[in-house]
Amino acid sequence: MKKILALVLMLCMLSVVAVAEEYREPITLTVFSQVANFAGEQSGWFAKEVKDRFNITLNFVSTNVDTNAFTAGVAAEELGDIICWGDMGEHFSTALQAELVMDMTDIDMSAYPTLDTYFDEAFAKVSDFSAAQGMPGKYGFSYSVAMENDAWAEITDPTYALQVRYDAWEKAGKPALTSLEDLPAFLKALQDAVPTTESGEKVYAYGGFGDWEDCVMKFTWDLMTFYGYKEADFLGVNYATGDVVNPLEDGSLYYRALKVNNELYRLGLFDPESVSQNFDTYTQKLSGGRYLVALWGWITGNFNNADRAAQKIGYTTFMFEDSAPQQLTVSTAGGNRMWSLGADCEYPERALELIEWLCTEEGVIVQTYGPKGLCWDYDENGVPFMTEFGWACQEARDTTAMPAEYGGGTFQDGESKFNHETIKLEQMIPGKTYSYSYKGWPCYTERYSTELSKAWSTEYANGAANGIELYRNTGKHSVVPATAIAWVFPDMSDASKENRALFAPVMKQGSWNCVYAESEEQFEQLWSEMVATCKSYGYDEYVAEKMVHINEALAACGIVK
Repeated sequence: MKKILALVLMLCMLSVVAVAEEYREPITLTVFSQVANFAGEQSGWFAKEVKDRFNITLNFVSTNVDTNAFTAGVAAEELGDIICWGDMGEHFSTALQAELVMDMTDIDMSAYPTLDTYFDEAFAKVSDFSAAQGMPGKYGFSYSVAMENDAWAEITDPTYALQVRYDAWEKAGKPALTSLEDLPAFLKALQDAVPTTESGEKVYAYGGFGDWEDCVMKFTWDLMTFYGYKEADFLGVNYATGDVVNPLEDGSLYYRALKVNNELYRLGLFDPESVSQNFDTYTQKLSGGRYLVALWGWITGNFNNADRAAQKIGYTTFMFEDSAPQQLTVSTAGGNRMWSLGADCEYPERALELIEWLCTEEGVIVQTYGPKGLCWDYDENGVPFMTEFGWACQEARDTTAMPAEYGGGTFQDGESKFNHETIKLEQMIPGKTYSYSYKGWPCYTERYSTELSKAWSTEYANGAANGIELYRNTGKHSVVPATAIAWVFPDMSDASKENRALFAPVMKQGSWNCVYAESEEQFEQLWSEMVATCKSYGYDEYVAEKMVHINEALAACGIVK
């Protein structure tokens, strides 16, 4: 009997080993993404991390790279294993109705403790939306989940912040910037002061790209964020005042911003290649010092390095004197982008195991800053710090070579291609004295207390240490409450969707045409033609329906118009 029991035990153990080995067989997961700026197989150091930890290879399909990817996926009745949605809107609804998204109701989430602990509201948010579409179930969770509601979404650098090359401003004699309409004169002074890069290339004050657009011109629309407006489709909503911008109204803030960009173009301050370049080209130019302003606090890191900072060269946060920039907050229900699994995902447990890791402290930090031990580590007190190699990776992503044993290539080559948060990066970690973001680590303050930051603080920011502190100290900001961050706008009617499909491309191309007008007269003519065509396609009817939804969101935030 003992021999039989021993044999049975041995067979059971072999069975367990066999199952474990089978579970760890190499697999490829297809990531269908509406936010990735990359298509193909993940390579480099992040590919090695995922391979070593989970024996998974990631292959990305991106609608930002292939605009037909969603249509093709629906036609093929398969979107992939992991789906990263750009918003909780029409495409998600379409995929739900086509049964292309996995219902995770019956999956035991206790196997994924971070998701199980912190993502209840994020799952519920997606479930509520799905139920409203007549599809009850657990179809994913919203992204960028916070640990507490209404905390400001950034620690040091606002997402929406005019970034100005301090060195150019200083060389130009520190000109004032009172309003949006002052931008051309302000930037002309800066471009005259710094006409070429360190390597002799021509500098433009301003430039853009068209990758992220489907209706309005982003590098015009985002100028509106400095006056407190948050996108609701293509309309702008100020949740601090309740005001709404209809872009195609006569004299709208969008019209004013478009006129400013046209003036920049006619003065030779706007990069004429903007309309034809993509995000990668734009960031390469920004990193190479070919632009003197940018629109977001997160995008300047590849130029702002320690050597330049020591020389007071780099981007710092500026404000129009009459502005009150949009300041995002965070929500425990997450934002309106989402994570889902595809209905035909063959390995949902392994996909969720990977996503669970991306939600953990180590997973968030590794995905963002590189391999532990090489790029960052914990000190003797358990507080993370960046290594010198890690600083090089952050400050020169495109040129810092990764060791072969970590995947080779440059740091930028191997960066995670998800471009999609799980846990909100810039927030404190529960029970810890530091944040997920290195901007909340002691080493960050030490590193970036530089000649540049000191000069900016003294000469421009009246003692503020960073952009967020500048916003707080001046009181000039328009806070978007967590209720608005978490708000999900109802789906538009079929008629409105059909109208938008007609006027959106006209509005996008027409906006770029206005910027490239050779005279004020031509600008006005192109503007009038664009407005008339859009209205003939049902623009006003679409706006009227959307305004009902916007007023509901404002009312939920305590603003009744």
